[in-house]
Amino acid sequence: MTQPTPNPDSSEPLWSVGGITAAVTAFLSLVVAFGVDLTADQQTAILGVAAVLAPLAVALVGRSRVFSPATVAQIRDGDR
Repeated sequence: MTQPTPNPDSSEPLWSVGGITAAVTAFLSLVVAFGVDLTADQQTAILGVAAVLAPLAVALVGRSRVFSPATVAQIRDGDR
């Protein structure tokens, strides 16, 4: 079985849950400021969906960049 190779230069992907949620919040505020008529309930629903989907998206990306200690040990020791 071919082991993935960790990239020591990759950044931490998991911080982006906050970034995604903040971006959706900012975009929503901008859209409302420019005249899109959204009720408070609609805004809350959009933010709720973002709050659920952002961690799922980040988990998918993060999982491809995170390695268990056993995998790192195998790669380090050349047990490919």
